[in-house]
Amino acid sequence: MRAASELFSHNGYSGTGIAEIVTACQIPKGSFYYYFPRGKEQLASEVIRFAYEQMAAGIQAHIFSVSNDAREVFCGMLKHLTSRFSRDYHFASLVITFMGLEAVYISEEVSHQAKLVYEDWQNLYRDKLLSCGYSPSEADQYSLILFTLIHGALISCWIKQDTGDLLRMTEQIPALLPPPKSSLS
Repeated sequence: MRAASELFSHNGYSGTGIAEIVTACQIPKGSFYYYFPRGKEQLASEVIRFAYEQMAAGIQAHIFSVSNDAREVFCGMLKHLTSRFSRDYHFASLVITFMGLEAVYISEEVSHQAKLVYEDWQNLYRDKLLSCGYSPSEADQYSLILFTLIHGALISCWIKQDTGDLLRMTEQIPALLPPPKSSLS
């Protein structure tokens, strides 16, 4: 899964062949089809899920566990992404992004998996906001805003090959994410 993630993130789905995958994994082609009988489409679908699970586990363990102050958490996430982006242009959230963008053109199976992962990713943010004291309606609203802005900043940074947009987002979080209404009373 890791090797395929790396290949898909470097070359895209269409630019990655099964021969390249089996060579990178050092397995026979027959073994590939044993584990992925529906071929590269099945692998792509599973890579999207695998990359999401890796990313979500990392977010839960290293970012969300740090604080119950949503502003602090999401600013910390942006700083972490900035640092990670500077070191490695092919980490899990970018793999999901690239595969997600391509998924619409690959197959219904891959597109469906990308859609599920994007919903889970937004719900990950929603659940953290709920645990930080936001009401369900606030968590719905702010998780959409945060997901869209963070995801958009990642794409922008990739295109520009510059982390400036992620860093600038840390300045915007306090204005975009007010304290939970429950803490105002």
